[in-house]
Amino acid sequence: MTFIESIYEKAKANKKTIAVPESTNEVMQKASAKIQADGIAEIILVGDPAAINAKAEELGLDISSIRIVDSADEDYKNALLDKYEASPYKVMGRKFIEKRIGDPVYLATLMEAVGEVDATIAGIDTTTYEFVLAANSIIGMAPGCVTASGLQILELEEFQGEKDKFIGISDGAINVEPTVEQHAGIAIASCDTFEAITGIEPKCAFLSYSTDGSGGMSAPVKKVRDAVALAQSLRPDLKIDGEFQFDAALVPAVGKKKVKRPSEVAGEANVLITPDASCCNICGKAIQFTSICRSYGPLYQGFRLPILDCSRGMDEIIAYDNIALLCVQAGFKK
Repeated sequence: MTFIESIYEKAKANKKTIAVPESTNEVMQKASAKIQADGIAEIILVGDPAAINAKAEELGLDISSIRIVDSADEDYKNALLDKYEASPYKVMGRKFIEKRIGDPVYLATLMEAVGEVDATIAGIDTTTYEFVLAANSIIGMAPGCVTASGLQILELEEFQGEKDKFIGISDGAINVEPTVEQHAGIAIASCDTFEAITGIEPKCAFLSYSTDGSGGMSAPVKKVRDAVALAQSLRPDLKIDGEFQFDAALVPAVGKKKVKRPSEVAGEANVLITPDASCCNICGKAIQFTSICRSYGPLYQGFRLPILDCSRGMDEIIAYDNIALLCVQAGFKK
């Protein structure tokens, strides 16, 4: 059984309800119809029922078994707002949310916040900024979490002679220039998510243009070193190390050559923590589009409840896989 097949089986065994607010998007509709038919999850399409059904008819899809929530249904929205008002996890006031839940993305996150659904997926038609704002304003952060972040998981057919190599990379979604505290928090959350999803022990490398001070002690290098030290002190149970260049982190021979001290991570890393969002986006897409690779996520970490932000360029196959992964993450979160 392949990794993704195991994800399908886990999702089926612990079926979750997923809100899809980009309900007239072709990719989302095709993935949602197949997910529902295959028994991976219960899908709820959120938006204008007439437009949703018209799109499904245009695409030749049978969505008769999928529940549709009308984003213009005032009675339903007021009932959700009443539940949210009484929730101990309420983040923003009623008026703030009332002004925004005509937007299906905000309505979907409200449904999740009050327990109507287990998770929400969006991102093809919605910017990361808007999706994160909705989640942060309505769902809120997990207790004690320094920051939200996104973990992309890449499954490489082959890497340096190793078959079916998994690499997690973070954070290219939320933290443009993370502080030391945020950087450490991203690493810890990424390790936990990576292990929960893949079942593989995380070996986490903080990336830099420098390996163990080879690039001098500039401010960017010091910042990474401080984050490594903080993450190690907060979670001594995790294998976290750095600062490493990309090759020193991932290639065993280079790791042994460049890192002149004992390290359980150098040359063996499977979770990569980049210095900033630009580096993460570039590295992640470079790996994804120059190798035989399947990409999952980014799975968001740090929110009280799970959401998944899709790449705008994904197809229905990737969307299908991401919904299955989100179901597994939702089960882990519960």
